[in-house]
Amino acid sequence: MLAGARWLEDRALGIAAAIAAAPAHGGLALAVAFGRDRADAVAEARSLAASADVLLDRELVARASAPWAAATDPIRRAMAYALDCAHCDVGGAVAILADHEILPLVWTRDAYYVARMLLAVAPADRRVRSAVEGFLRWCFERAERPDGWWPRSSLATGQAKDRAFQLDQQLYPPLLLAEHARLTGDGAMLRRYGVAAEGVLNALSARADGGLVATAETPADDPLAEPFHFSSHVLLWRTLVEFGRDGDGLRALIRDRFTRDGRFAYAIGPSGSRHYHDANDVPTALAPAWGFCDAADPVWRATVEHAWSARNEGYIPGALGGLGSLHTQHPWPLGDLQRVIVARAMDDAGAERSAWDRLERVETWDGLLPEAYDERGGSVASRHWFAWPVALRALLLAER
Repeated sequence: MLAGARWLEDRALGIAAAIAAAPAHGGLALAVAFGRDRADAVAEARSLAASADVLLDRELVARASAPWAAATDPIRRAMAYALDCAHCDVGGAVAILADHEILPLVWTRDAYYVARMLLAVAPADRRVRSAVEGFLRWCFERAERPDGWWPRSSLATGQAKDRAFQLDQQLYPPLLLAEHARLTGDGAMLRRYGVAAEGVLNALSARADGGLVATAETPADDPLAEPFHFSSHVLLWRTLVEFGRDGDGLRALIRDRFTRDGRFAYAIGPSGSRHYHDANDVPTALAPAWGFCDAADPVWRATVEHAWSARNEGYIPGALGGLGSLHTQHPWPLGDLQRVIVARAMDDAGAERSAWDRLERVETWDGLLPEAYDERGGSVASRHWFAWPVALRALLLAER
């Protein structure tokens, strides 16, 4: 320890880290710095600490003038979490992390909803554009894609971590690319990566079996015995339509193949069908909003009715029972957010209000949302921070 600073040094790696403290705004500011050795790291940390008041003033002014400064608290907190914690600069690109503590990894699925929320709240803001466009660069230039596919998860550097093929993970980067152009009115990124995105869609078409694309895992990262997954095909249809392709044939095929026992099966395959619904299967809830089907469609209505019933293995009973996942067997805020989406589609204001009330009850002390909460009292059951539900809540509020 040196006066006014604490440090760690690894001479073999040639890196050191230091923390220095200084009074600022009536409290205490901690400055963290890295360097090639102890002296560099400590000097940088002390310099930052000495400038704490000035740097904090500058940041507070910037936040007060941000386009979302007057937004509701969940939107402000979601924007702060996305830009301060989930956002990771990687050599000119941006990795959007699932969370900054337990899983500082990239899932294109989770990152899509963060980026989509940013574009919904402030599509013209410089920081937002930089984050979303940086993430698109990460997807199409930086991310390692074994056999041409985005893996289940990646390190922030772009290196593939878990290499399982998930259909929906291949669709979120092209979808975000097309939506970025539509929402910002700027087609530069689409012109830059459009050919690559179309190539992904063409490769998926070549991979199809009877018009459907098999997936190794569900959006809950679980292996799937029945290889054709419903919500991923709704997303496939949505992405094709966003790229101006004819989706009528695929929609008819999906309806024909997945409709079983009066509802959409969760997954189908040679061995039969599985009826289940998971908190991760947001596209199923979004099907009417996206135009895949009408909210009055009896098959879709039977599907969502089954989702919130004891017949669904993903429904967790209890005082605060709700839609969860076999992956983590507790209610998930993502399930409550699906309830908001379904209630809006059905024009059920009471059900929507109930879902919002539940989310307020189970949010964490910092106003964010966990992966799952305890069905008895609402305490965090899994992962205090989870970027996806935090972003989806803000997105739904922004598009209310």
